[in-house]
Formats: sequence, C-alpha cells, structure tokens
Amino acid sequence: MIRRVFLVVALLSAGPLLAAEVRSDSIPPFEMVRTLQTLQAQIAGGNATAVAAQRDLLSVMEKTFLAADPSVWRDGRNARAAVTFTLSGGSPRLMRSLLALDPPIAIEADLAAGALAYIENREDEARKRLLPLDARTLPMSLGGQVALVQGSLVAREDLPKAIGLLDDARLLMPGTLVEEAALRREVFLIAQTGNLDRFEFLSQQYLRRFGTSVYAEDFRQRFATAIARLGIADGDDRFPRLEAILKTSDPENQRALFLQLAQAAVVHGKLGTARSAAADAAALATIGGHDAMRAGLYDAAASIIPGKDIVEVSKRLAGLNRRQLGRRDADLLDAAIAVAAAVGEVPPPPSPIDTVSVVAADTERGDAWVTGTMRAAEAGLSAADTLLEKANSP
Repeated sequence: MIRRVFLVVALLSAGPLLAAEVRSDSIPPFEMVRTLQTLQAQIAGGNATAVAAQRDLLSVMEKTFLAADPSVWRDGRNARAAVTFTLSGGSPRLMRSLLALDPPIAIEADLAAGALAYIENREDEARKRLLPLDARTLPMSLGGQVALVQGSLVAREDLPKAIGLLDDARLLMPGTLVEEAALRREVFLIAQTGNLDRFEFLSQQYLRRFGTSVYAEDFRQRFATAIARLGIADGDDRFPRLEAILKTSDPENQRALFLQLAQAAVVHGKLGTARSAAADAAALATIGGHDAMRAGLYDAAASIIPGKDIVEVSKRLAGLNRRQLGRRDADLLDAAIAVAAAVGEVPPPPSPIDTVSVVAADTERGDAWVTGTMRAAEAGLSAADTLLEKANSP
C-alpha cells in the first residue's frame, strides 16, 4: 500500500528516477519527505491533482512515521525530516509522540518543540523557541521552512525583520512551495512599507514564476486589494507602471488580475484606477461574456460622478444581467444603482425659514418648539438691530 502511494506520487511529480527509489522495500523518513517536497513543487507549478496526492501522502507518512521503531529518529536526517513534515502540513500527533521518546530524537529540542507549538497556534512559545535559531545554519530543505515560519511569527511586530526572513526562505529553497509562499507573503509586507519599486519587482517575480500556482488566485485577490487600499496605483505615473507588470502574465491571468483590481478599486473608492483596470479587462474579455459584464459593472460603478451623465450610467447598470453575476458583484450592482439614483435626484427647493417670533405666534408650534433661550436670543438681536439703526440714522 505504502509503496503504491509513493509510486503514484513519483509518477505524478518526478518521473522514473524517483519511481525507482520508491519501489524499494524500505523507505526512510527523509526520503519520504523528499518525495513530499517534490510533490509540493508541483503544487507551486499549478498541478491541482498534486493537492489531493499531497493529502494522501501526508496521511500515509503519518501512519508510517508513528509505526517506525524509535531508533529511526536517532538518525539526524530522519529527525529533521520529522520537523519538515510537521511544518509542511503534517499532523501534530507525530511530533508529540517523538518529543516523548527517551532517548530524545537527534535534533535540537527547541526546533522540534517550536515546530509543534507553531502548528498548534501557540505563538508565544513558538517565538521563544524558533526565533533565536539561525535558519541559514540548517540544511536548506529544513532551513527554508524554518525561515518561512519565523517570518510569519514576526510579521505583525517587525516588518523589516519579517521581510529579511522571507528573503532567506526564498533563497534557501528556490523553485519550491516554500519559495512560492515566501514570495507571495513578502509582496504584501513590502506593500505596507510603501516601497513601490520593490513591490513591483517582487510582484513581477511572482507572476512570472508562480502565476499558475494553485495559490495564485489567493495572490491575485490580495494583490488587487492591496493596490486599491494602499493607493499603489493612484496617480498618472503609477497605473501605467502597474499595468506593465500585470501584462507580463498570460492573457487569462491578466484578465483575472484586472477584474479583481477593478472590483477592489471600486470598493475602496479609487475610481480612476477602477476605470483603467476595467478597460484593460474588457479588452481581454469575450464580447458579451461573463467577464465582459463584470468589467462593464466596475466601469459603470466608477463612473457615478456628480456632474456626469448619471442617466446614461443608470441605463448601463440597469442593462446588466444580475443572474450572470456572483453574489459580491450583485451586491455591488445594487449599491451602484442606489448611489446613481441618489446622485441623479434633484433636491427640492429649500423652504423659507421662519423667525422665532413667527413660530412663537403659531399656537400649534410655538410652545413645543420655541424655548426660553431662543426667545431671549431673538429679543437681544432685535434690540441690537434697533441700536444699530439709531447709530446709523443722521
């Protein structure tokens, strides 16, 4: 059973060489983890089938590792593999079991206990145990994982340090899912610093290297939101630079990116960016198709401006087929229609304001509305007017 699972994974991810390895009768843990990381590289490359294969593989690895003789874990390669397994989505059951062994497994106690604390969301303990470690002194296949975790642990408190750790993760494990995750996270940390040049460079790197990743959709959504919320594309000189980055991707990814950017820009009130992104998306969409309709919605919603032809915009919004829109876009359509109606409504002429004396003389309004202070104030104003008239008379 185990050999069959590893053979399937091998054929899926790495070809004949790995397939030959997994036919052997005994597969040590560090070799199993190598297979896992090879499979994860396929996920970073966009192989959706590899996601299900990874789930099956992790399950098989957990059962195998838990059943292994304790002496296996006194080999440093296998002990490091157990930490990598834990940080790669494996169950915490394994590390709990290994930490209870006597003699202990052949790896630094803080590294093993810190990995367990991290996946169990005990962040304070994870920080205490993992942050003092230098990931660059570890074997690269583990060091990249540790640097990625360290970057996540300090991201809220120390942006520069987190960015540096994510750089380490990328450099230690190039071409892997660790690099993909580190680059994806680093882009948005850089966005918070306002460093547009670095943001553009890393975004371009991600789109070129991992634009087909299984997690690229998450990147595109967060990318669009960051641009809109932080105003990265605002200004006449900024959007063309951003546009050039997005156009390095393939047409399908470009269209998805421009649509998500236009949607996020409308929501965050960046109307110029929304119209520009919607126009780019429309140019890449099939006429009359779903994406063309979405682009039309974002362009129309961003065109609701006082002084413009609101009647024409309202017609465009009314002509959209709600059934072809997702829930979020349908809600946006409702909001846009309501805003257009409010902007286009002509307010009634203001009613003349009655003086306090007129209101006070009205038995229906006077007692309920006019206070003593108001009466005293009007009396004072009348006295002041009389004095001014006398002062100005010859």
